Amino acid sequence: MFRRITPFLLSLLLICAAAVAQVPGTLTGQVFDENGDPIAEVKITITDPEAATFLQEEMTDKRGKFSIRVNNSVPRYYFKLEKEGFQSMIVPEVKIPGRARTRRDFDLISAAAALAARDPEEIEKGNYVKLYNQGVSALEAQSFGLAKSLFEGALEKKADYGPAHGGLARVYWKQEDWENALSSAQRSVELNPDDTEIQQVLYAAYNGLGQTDKAKAILAEMQASDPAKAGLNMFNEAADLYNNGQLAEAKGMFEQILAVQPDHAKTHYMLGLCYVSEGANAEAKEHLNRFLELDPEDPDAATAQEMLKYVE
Repeated sequence: MFRRITPFLLSLLLICAAAVAQVPGTLTGQVFDENGDPIAEVKITITDPEAATFLQEEMTDKRGKFSIRVNNSVPRYYFKLEKEGFQSMIVPEVKIPGRARTRRDFDLISAAAALAARDPEEIEKGNYVKLYNQGVSALEAQSFGLAKSLFEGALEKKADYGPAHGGLARVYWKQEDWENALSSAQRSVELNPDDTEIQQVLYAAYNGLGQTDKAKAILAEMQASDPAKAGLNMFNEAADLYNNGQLAEAKGMFEQILAVQPDHAKTHYMLGLCYVSEGANAEAKEHLNRFLELDPEDPDAATAQEMLKYVE
């Protein structure tokens, strides 16, 4: 059975409906540039953070004027103003009062004015730092020619930029261009003393040039400041020598590592392989056994055990 709607109930329903009805509002104004001149054809995008589907777009006229009418004056809208050649601007929480025409003006700064307002030194810094960072990425990808040109580009913009000298030194190191590696590394030390890892390049360059006394001095500094890192750097270099067939040079470096870090397990393993290649079975057995004692779970443990059968 349906209940009859009385005039009183109908009036109450209408009052409640009016209470929740959306009330429209209008915002007018102008958009000006940094000189106070109006800007035509500025795109104004209106969104509502509380309503993901709401999107409204308006455009300023030839006098920079706009008139924005929204059906619901309750939300706090977000405005985005944009035009080519100007810095975009976002204005959060714009309140458009209901049943009223409210005026609000906005200012957009031209890209040229924004650039001119920046510190020229900071602009130039951004340029050479960007080149340096690109050079680092190229170096990590082993694109040595590209890395070299990028580091050189950074130095063309700022000749005393220490990190770029360090980057060049590392490129020359990878290319085994020892004279240039040494020169760039020394310049890096002078300009960027915080880059302590450049000592690895100095060590390799002095060795490459046959200046063994200076190489030993650098190695001593590395071992004194950070033995673990020095050992790791030397181990990687010695492993490269071993893989390239330079067994005598590799063996000498492995022995130097053990002189400072006698329990460096992987070095015992590699030194054991060096002795195997020389036919020095007793020494090979000693180092392979020590490797297994120090790190029996190493992935090369099985290979070491097989090698021990060979040298018995």
